[in-house]
Amino acid sequence: MGGVAGHMAHLSEDLSLTFNEIVSILSKVANAEIQNTTEKVDGQNLFLTVANGEVRTARNNGDVQKGGMTTDEYVSKWKGHPAENAFTNGFKAISAALKKLSPETLDDIFSNGQRYVNMEIMYPANPNIISYSAPNIVLHGLQYFGDEESPEQRSLAKEKFYSLVKAVDGGKQNVGEEDWNIHGPKIIALKKLADGSALEEVTSKIQSFASPVGMDATLGDYVSLVVKKYTEQVDLPSNVTEQVLMLMLNPEEAKSRGITVVKAKKGLPKELQSVVSNLGSKTKSRKYIASVLKPLEISISDFAIEVLRGVKSFFVDEHDKEVQRMRDELQQSIVYLKNLQSSGDEKMGELVDKQLAKLGKIENLASSLEGVVFEYPPGSDRIYKLTGAFAMANQIIGRARRSGMTEELEEVVDLELENEMEDPVTDVEFEDEPAQGETVAIVPGAFKPPHMGHVDMVQQYASQADRVIVLISAPTKNGRRLPDGREITANDSLQIWNLFVGTNPKVEVYESSHASPINAAYEISGKAGEREKAAEKMGMDPINEGDTIILGASNKGGDAKRWTGAEKYVGKDLNLVPPMESAVEPLNRPNGEPFSATDMRKLLGDILANKDALQDFAGDNVDGVLAILGVQTLEETTVAAAVVGGIGVPNKRKSKKKKKQQENIDISLVDDVIRLIMERGISQ
Repeated sequence: MGGVAGHMAHLSEDLSLTFNEIVSILSKVANAEIQNTTEKVDGQNLFLTVANGEVRTARNNGDVQKGGMTTDEYVSKWKGHPAENAFTNGFKAISAALKKLSPETLDDIFSNGQRYVNMEIMYPANPNIISYSAPNIVLHGLQYFGDEESPEQRSLAKEKFYSLVKAVDGGKQNVGEEDWNIHGPKIIALKKLADGSALEEVTSKIQSFASPVGMDATLGDYVSLVVKKYTEQVDLPSNVTEQVLMLMLNPEEAKSRGITVVKAKKGLPKELQSVVSNLGSKTKSRKYIASVLKPLEISISDFAIEVLRGVKSFFVDEHDKEVQRMRDELQQSIVYLKNLQSSGDEKMGELVDKQLAKLGKIENLASSLEGVVFEYPPGSDRIYKLTGAFAMANQIIGRARRSGMTEELEEVVDLELENEMEDPVTDVEFEDEPAQGETVAIVPGAFKPPHMGHVDMVQQYASQADRVIVLISAPTKNGRRLPDGREITANDSLQIWNLFVGTNPKVEVYESSHASPINAAYEISGKAGEREKAAEKMGMDPINEGDTIILGASNKGGDAKRWTGAEKYVGKDLNLVPPMESAVEPLNRPNGEPFSATDMRKLLGDILANKDALQDFAGDNVDGVLAILGVQTLEETTVAAAVVGGIGVPNKRKSKKKKKQQENIDISLVDDVIRLIMERGISQ
């Protein structure tokens, strides 16, 4: 899953867990004591809600913020896509199932668009790695996206999800010539392991791995120790190390304290600045932590392989046949990628070696399900997954498919590998490990003001890039102004952007000193040395050698042509994705018209009359946007109308004389009245 669903954690990814807690969880798994373990399925993820009687969908947070995609928008999104039939037919099936429920029931479940059901579409004609036997939709859970998310709301969402499952589970829907099955989560009854060797082995490995810090320490404590040992070796000042650790392990606190990579590097020699960047930047930090905990990940993966060995998917009719088919494709994929490596593509060989080190032999792919999901402790909302061999097979097969593997290969490779644990505290020299390049999307513009069309573009890039850098260009000489004459500043745009995407860890928003958005993008992606200076000036992590650059554009109206000649300006040590290839489908307004900042500025001239249209542009953040722009909120405007024009919205058919009288009212008096009403309410 991804997008709206976010990332479901492996045990080795939760830095708050202690080593003792992990052993305890694995012990319960080995003894079949984990309750309500459900099948993790390999399909196309989709979020869906019902608002005002209309089914709406979401694939990313931008979709949710604007109230979901309409049916027309959803169908248009997948037109011509390889997974078009999966998404459109699956949508028709679940929509038909929901139409059988009463409007009252739907509103009770979905809270008029505030709750979305998370589901997976499994379509045999367009499979991922596992080929399921029939078209299926599996419901995962109900998620609340209203204003006041709380434990009470999460509990209520669980209750309503059970109501939804009870209403649709086991139902069949005919779409064309296809019969679709609708299911709730499928319980997988894990069997107690026949002997205790797998548990004993993983426990022993974890104890050995945790010995530098002790079993009561958290994974975060372990990472902290490794980082400190490394920074001591390279003579990084202790105060800088503490800042780096906060950036790595507690980024929200670092943000609240104003700690950034740029500030942490200040005054350090170049080689230590590189250390800070490699440890403290968001994406590289995640990769570093993963490398530190890799032996733990492998040991848990080995255990999961044994737990899941022979476990059958609820949705696969011929288990043995499907397992063999996946093994065959895996074997072919390995040979294909190794051939690419021998042709000079070293990255393909590195990927195969990395995944095989975790998989071992092909025979370890011995289950027809992706993995299992469980909540621990029960009632905690902490969800974990065990995926065994599937995760490695998925990486290898997926990469081979994307690289053009189309024909069957007959060669066989010997995959007898040993999985030895290393102690990264003493044995691994991380400073010598070359950093993997990031994918960085740069989305520049005036954004006076930003709107949901801009947000959708950024969210699309966030789903495919490690970083998305939004650059707000400096105002032109004349600026962009509201109908009342107030200029929209770059800082206004920055605040609105933070309102829209401030919770997305991949998105960074900065003000540029360039009036040209294009020049702003080239400044931070240009020659090595120059782009570092530009990044430092703007307070951002620099784009590094080997990074892949995406230049933001839509695929309509020749927008991508603004990047013509980009290869001349983007650093030669960076990998530029051709802008025509990386351009994304623009989001249109619900009425089919394109989004336009100019149109949005015009709408702000009459807030009450344009309330619905403004919500198209700002989603649920209309009042927040208005406040940033120094415009009365909808609530304040409504109150003002009542004070000035009588009860309700002013009547535009009143005489010119009456209108003139209203214009002569002392505005300061009106402001006082509004303030008192807001503070004390209205008394009869």
